[in-house]
Amino acid sequence: MNVPTRTFRPRSHLAPFVEGSRAWLVLVKNAIPVAGLYWLDWSIDVIVLQIWFAGATALGAMLAFQVWTFVGSDPSAAELLPGKPPCPRAGTFAFYWLAFWSILGLPYWVTMLILGTAIFEDGFWGLLVSDRVAIAALFFVLASNAFQEFRRGYHRMSGPEIRLEFDWEFHMHLARIVVLLLVSFVPRPGLIIWLALALSYVEIYPMRTLRFLGGARTLETANEDRSRD
Repeated sequence: MNVPTRTFRPRSHLAPFVEGSRAWLVLVKNAIPVAGLYWLDWSIDVIVLQIWFAGATALGAMLAFQVWTFVGSDPSAAELLPGKPPCPRAGTFAFYWLAFWSILGLPYWVTMLILGTAIFEDGFWGLLVSDRVAIAALFFVLASNAFQEFRRGYHRMSGPEIRLEFDWEFHMHLARIVVLLLVSFVPRPGLIIWLALALSYVEIYPMRTLRFLGGARTLETANEDRSRD
């Protein structure tokens, strides 16, 4: 008996831009370091911080909504804390979120430790606080990350779908760490533009990127034909 072979039919590259605001937010978020370099006269310190902050807060926002979904859908989640009495929902959420963000965010924390001694100059943080445009950009990135994760609707997803979302996003974070290191130690203006475009492509078209790199073979059967572009 022959089993029909599934075929993947990619959508138009313009589809994500027509269907919602997510793709546009990704472009704007990744364009901030480029705008800072060419039009706002930002130093490499500020540009690196913007890229780092975008990734660290995106990971935190993703984990926040995924953990909230887990706590809300599993009444026994509070009992999973060993050696502790049942916690209220908010307390359980905070515990899991901080634990996961601390562990899974290790690439960001280690990178910041390295950059803190190699890139950031004395007096950088004082100058940053006085730069209203840079601070506004950080708040915009934080708000856009929270909005993107809120719009994903994790509460409507199955377990395999949530795991797939996590796989997509975590691979994007690893790519962002590579971008951080390249921008930090090879600070060429042209390179920053190409890296911003590459990072935007990975975020907007994660499945295309996975298929290009051969990673689609690791997807679960239920998700192998699913496309989030």
